[in-house]
Amino acid sequence: MTAPLTAYIDMEFAGIYGTHQRMQIPIEIGVVLHDPATDGLSFAGKPFHADIEVELWKNILNDVGKRVDARRRVFNLAEPARTQPFDHRFHLSPAGARKARTAIAAVNAELRLFMQALNSRNIGTLVFFARQREMVAFRQARVRTDGFLTRDIQHEIAHAVQLKEQISLDRMSMIIGFGITSTTIRSLHLSYTIPPQYQYVIKPHKAIGDAARMFLVDMEFGRYQKESRAAIEDHIRLYETAREAARIQREEEQGAVADENDSGIP
Repeated sequence: MTAPLTAYIDMEFAGIYGTHQRMQIPIEIGVVLHDPATDGLSFAGKPFHADIEVELWKNILNDVGKRVDARRRVFNLAEPARTQPFDHRFHLSPAGARKARTAIAAVNAELRLFMQALNSRNIGTLVFFARQREMVAFRQARVRTDGFLTRDIQHEIAHAVQLKEQISLDRMSMIIGFGITSTTIRSLHLSYTIPPQYQYVIKPHKAIGDAARMFLVDMEFGRYQKESRAAIEDHIRLYETAREAARIQREEEQGAVADENDSGIP
């Protein structure tokens, strides 16, 4: 009997527009399947469609992976090209809330069917990076995970390296040297071929792209743990130095503004 596959799973979520993030909906799922017997990969993914407006945030990162800004866009989940400006004053009406609940139920049904089809692939382990949101989504979609071994890479790394706070996937991707070419995903020590049909959809912050990043983070940390630990520690020193420099700059700018106000400069 062949060895069970490991499924690296990422889901992307968006807030229902007008609910101020109180109502969330899955917008896509991406999966990388790893065969331990052959060290081969296969890919699966699905965008979810529903006639509902959502708001999606995109983080802007600096060169050490720290979020320095965020951008937001509003679009229709069934027709992503149908966008509109964000208005913080907009609140969903009761009829709109009913429509949103219907949309969420429809997406949950799509998610359940996707996972049922995936389950035919002889999967033994489900791997996540900060798995809480995915596990909540699975429960809401009535997707059972109790028959699988489940892992959370973010928690495993934090425990192994004894980190004071969790480290993000963006930062771990920097640490392992994650990169994408037209035909491969790669890291410092590893490279895997991308099937032609996925060569233009594997990107960071897309579900299947983040599943690929998770896979390589896991492989690098598992196979090259000594090097990975050293790289994480070096990165944290750079990150903390950058954070302290930003704090000092903010304090100096606030002090300059206060001095101007005290001196009566108009």
